[in-house]
Amino acid sequence: MAGELEIENISRETIKLSSPTPNHLRNFKLSFLEQIAPVMYTPIVLFYSQNGDSDHPGEAAKMCQCLKTSLSKILTLFYPFAGRFKDHASIECNDDGADFLEAQVICRLSDIPRQPNANNLRTFLPIEIESMEAVTNILLCVQASFFECGGMPIEVQIIPHPEFLTASVFPPKDPPMLPLPFPPGNCKTRTRRFVFTASKIAALKAKAAGACVQQPSRVEAVTVLIWKCSMIAISSTTVRGCPRLSQATHAVNLRKWTRRPMPANCVGNVRSGDSLSRVISRG
Repeated sequence: MAGELEIENISRETIKLSSPTPNHLRNFKLSFLEQIAPVMYTPIVLFYSQNGDSDHPGEAAKMCQCLKTSLSKILTLFYPFAGRFKDHASIECNDDGADFLEAQVICRLSDIPRQPNANNLRTFLPIEIESMEAVTNILLCVQASFFECGGMPIEVQIIPHPEFLTASVFPPKDPPMLPLPFPPGNCKTRTRRFVFTASKIAALKAKAAGACVQQPSRVEAVTVLIWKCSMIAISSTTVRGCPRLSQATHAVNLRKWTRRPMPANCVGNVRSGDSLSRVISRG
């Protein structure tokens, strides 16, 4: 398959909670760190292959109804996501609901792995990641799309706010602070998709092993390769004697590794940074 992905929107509706939020939980205060963090959607796309008669004309409607019913029930546990921001100091848990969309994908699921352009995956997202809807409208959006073969991607876009960063630990500022701005729209960025076989990753791990890291992980081995190649690629634009600074960021799920058990319904992100000064060689 070549060219851009084409998705045809079919419907959009608001899903309400299956039961109302209690009055004492109607105000979810944001911490200071959450106040200054950029408000943006965190997207995830889950692909499901055809199962049985999932390509039957009436099966899509059944699956959509099942998803909407499940979403309505789960919102009672994650009730802040059915609310709206209030002065960027708190979330008003007013049970306004989450958005649910249905769409048709004009291709087959098997065509997706052949897509050389990773940016095409953004086509599945119903809302832009940096959309102002994150500030003024919904906190959670779910879209069920259907391929021509009967397969289905489910797209979820959510604005995460961690439970453990409470206002009691990091009190919010009064009046509320404005969130950090997004990078300029003319910022030069590129997205690339790399596929590594198991044998290639094993070879990378063996090559990356050394005195400092005798048994590098898959993530470490692949990160070193990509980062090193990136530095070599931009070396032609580097002033001699003034190496350009670079930064690598990883998203890692550490919830199950914390010393103190985290709540089952805990959501959100923790950011941590470190710096390296060693020059990456060409060898």
